[in-house]
Amino acid sequence: MARSGSALMESGWLRAPALDAAGLASMRGWFPVALDGQSVSWRHLPARFTEPFFGDTLRAQPREERRISHTPYERLADIGETLAPRLFIFHSSRCGSTLLAQMLAALPQCVVHSEPPVLDDFFNHHGGQPHAQAVPLLRRLVGALGQRRAASETHYIVKLDCWHIRHLPLLRAAFPDTPFWFLYREPAAILASHRRQRGPQMVPDLVLPPDIGAGIEAWDLEGYCAAVLRHIFSEALAHAGQLRLLDYRQLPSVVWEELLAELGLAPTPQQREALQARAGFHAKAGARAFSGDPAAAQDTPPHLPQLLAMLAPLYAQLEARRLAGA
Repeated sequence: MARSGSALMESGWLRAPALDAAGLASMRGWFPVALDGQSVSWRHLPARFTEPFFGDTLRAQPREERRISHTPYERLADIGETLAPRLFIFHSSRCGSTLLAQMLAALPQCVVHSEPPVLDDFFNHHGGQPHAQAVPLLRRLVGALGQRRAASETHYIVKLDCWHIRHLPLLRAAFPDTPFWFLYREPAAILASHRRQRGPQMVPDLVLPPDIGAGIEAWDLEGYCAAVLRHIFSEALAHAGQLRLLDYRQLPSVVWEELLAELGLAPTPQQREALQARAGFHAKAGARAFSGDPAAAQDTPPHLPQLLAMLAPLYAQLEARRLAGA
């Protein structure tokens, strides 16, 4: 059975002294980091979320400051002032989505959560439920994540995991007016990136359900990776009318030329400079200047041309839809 991305790491995130939530006047300043079918696990996090991923913020917190608590779902509504989500970012993986999120996070107006693990838990436990049951809980969960902790914060932005595209109808039912963006890249570059360092979603039975890799031999990791990418592209095409399509090649200039205005953001010259400066550094290692992708590996699998031929029409359709909407 596939495990969620959160489940693979949450035991480490929850190693901290526990506080009895009954003694807490509210859950303000606490953020949901995991859930099961009945309860929510929280971490107290006073700092802004500026790391590339939500989990990185959890890991960066000094151990002596870490506190956890466990509550029923009802306390998700016990937060106080929150920001409604202004944007959900879907993506194909290895396509610049982390850079996009980091650029937006450089603005004090934006609260940006990149792949919060509790959403993966939610979709695993509740993603298959009727919308009438799942939508209210999803709204409370996103509300608990979108806490407003400074007057300057006006925009709450969530970057989802790449496999969450399959849950787009549920997210749209919960947030009918929130913009959805889908960032993608040409397939050869995505496959090459996962060949260098394979993401957990590209390993069979680790994150995604078994039907994604039906008929693929266990040894064929490249074939499985292509099947996952075909699934993501196909889902994006199925819902393309609800997505603002963005290609990797448009980054980073599309952010300040088009996307800030679309979000209703008007940064000061100094803030715009900080955002543009962030674009010059590695998305996942912000202290290192970005100098392009590493050289392509020489030991590519012999059936790579066939895999790329399978994916090329899907990418072409996405590009045609994007350019038609430009």
